[in-house]
Amino acid sequence: MTLAKNTETLPSQALQKSTGQGIKWTEFIERAGLILLLLLVVVVFSGLRPNTFATYANFRSIATVQPVMAVTAIALIVPLIGGRFDVSVGATLGLSAIATASAMSHFDLPLVLSIVIGVGAGALIGAINGTIVAYLGVNSIIGTLGIATILGGIVTGYTNGIPISSGLSPVLTNISIQSVFGIPVLFVLMAIIAAAAWFLLTQTPYGRNLAAVGSNADSARLAGIRTKRVVMQSFVIAGSLAGVAGVLQIGAQGNAGPQLVGITFILPALAAAFLGATTWEPGKFTVQGTLIGIFFLGTTISGLSLVGIQPWITDVFNGGAVVLAIALSAQLRRRRTGSLEIGS
Repeated sequence: MTLAKNTETLPSQALQKSTGQGIKWTEFIERAGLILLLLLVVVVFSGLRPNTFATYANFRSIATVQPVMAVTAIALIVPLIGGRFDVSVGATLGLSAIATASAMSHFDLPLVLSIVIGVGAGALIGAINGTIVAYLGVNSIIGTLGIATILGGIVTGYTNGIPISSGLSPVLTNISIQSVFGIPVLFVLMAIIAAAAWFLLTQTPYGRNLAAVGSNADSARLAGIRTKRVVMQSFVIAGSLAGVAGVLQIGAQGNAGPQLVGITFILPALAAAFLGATTWEPGKFTVQGTLIGIFFLGTTISGLSLVGIQPWITDVFNGGAVVLAIALSAQLRRRRTGSLEIGS
């Protein structure tokens, strides 16, 4: 009887063990899927264009071009963690770049003071966004879209559509060609900024409060969290990071141009933010996931360019990535919180 009982329980135990392994394997694929896809992209394009894609020069180019977009995407995820959108991040970046360049070129101010002005302009715009959304109750997408439109008009009116390129500090404009132990300085600066953002969002009371507000604002309020203040601060942080990205953009391209304020500029950053929410910690916006998303998009576009695609395909790819990423991250968010809502 005992032998029969043991024999009968063995298949059930084996099934439970197998099921447990299956769950772990599924979780691994979900968490590491985008990383594996990035590796696949590298392998495929290295095979297709070994003499152009699989080179130090190309990977250095990716590591130089993507940091500005990465900082922009990190700026995006701060309000997103709190359940709000900031679609003015691209316009804020553009205005901050113009403010920094103008301070040097038109007013002969030193580099450090010019950078303070550029980042301060970003923080001020963030404070305006935060006031409109948190305290006036305006929908974050509508409010920040309106601010983005205003900023675009200001930048175009000030520059007359002409980039500011003269009178800029060579310390800043030459940063794109500088390296530290073979690693582009822009990439190093991005890593430092990302590490600081990760610490703020995951290791501080503010980061935990922001996540609580994004998960359930009513519960957070009942727990004693000053939700309006937390949301307000998230926009100020986003604006400040966009200001930093604007300064880095001057270093990346050697000037400050009005084309940066368009919505097209932030599409890759938006796609990366939501792609990042499908990996690492699925259903959550994270700095790590966002960086993986940025370099997946940048590496893929680099490979497509080297195989000779038409330029318009890049826009199609970025737009498709945004739609797919938002759809996937929304489903993961529903599984995690039971809600699809983002961007109140």
